[in-house]
Amino acid sequence: MDNWDDLKFVLAVSKAGSLAKAARSLGVTHSTVSRRLSALEERMGTRLFDRLPEGFTATSAGQEAVAAARRVEAEVLALDTRILAQDAELEGPLRVTAAQLIFQAQLAEIIARFKELHPRIDVTMNAANEVLSLHRREADIAVRVTDKPDESLFGRLATGQNRCFYTSKDYLRQNQDALMESATMKPVKFVAFKWWGSTPPKTLRDRFPNAEVSTVSDDMIAMHAAVRAGMGIGRLPCFLGDADPALVRLPGMEPSRYFDIWILTHPDLKNVARIRSFLKFAADAFKANSSFYLGK
Repeated sequence: MDNWDDLKFVLAVSKAGSLAKAARSLGVTHSTVSRRLSALEERMGTRLFDRLPEGFTATSAGQEAVAAARRVEAEVLALDTRILAQDAELEGPLRVTAAQLIFQAQLAEIIARFKELHPRIDVTMNAANEVLSLHRREADIAVRVTDKPDESLFGRLATGQNRCFYTSKDYLRQNQDALMESATMKPVKFVAFKWWGSTPPKTLRDRFPNAEVSTVSDDMIAMHAAVRAGMGIGRLPCFLGDADPALVRLPGMEPSRYFDIWILTHPDLKNVARIRSFLKFAADAFKANSSFYLGK
């Protein structure tokens, strides 16, 4: 192997299981990954991956190459982290990742105010629902909605959250008699998350025995849109439901606890000036606005 960069392509294909996904992770084209992998296999005189219908699977030779690639990656990331940890200046790049809704709710505003105070810090916002790895330096700061933050990370609890059941004003008006009763046998429609199965939560089934699932969602943004469109009752974080003038809380239902919001970074980077400053600034901003997330 005469080009260390080839290991990066081997590792990406191993992780992704396909050329297309590997290409997206590397920020290159499908044909580039295919060409680099084929050229490497030809130079080494062996096949590194079996091309199967279900995806790419490493051969025995490929497994050795992947293991070597992981070791090289770990050393490079560790070196990068050690060098960055020595940075004491309030300048340079800062990559922040969070779910789209968190950026929309307050995080983008927090970053804008932080940038006004520290114009020499170049903030990149990565709005991703998938979890980017802080250990792999895919981001410097992660704002995560969780009750169990990774214990290997360093961070601060930004705010607690509550959730409640919401419906559109139009749906409430059209179904007011059924929704206002403490217990009704009239059909009531719900928007369900796919992990609920085919039924709404028990607290709602007790109140609405004839509950019907109108549609199923696997995403909070889609859930919000479905409730807003009048497809039925849905459960949303208070910061999302209360902020929408087209929605109202389901009469007779009180907010319940939802996942906390944490701001996290790699422990070796906690003393980097720009990271330490953003951690405190963002955590304080979330905490000052906690009533927004708690639905008070």
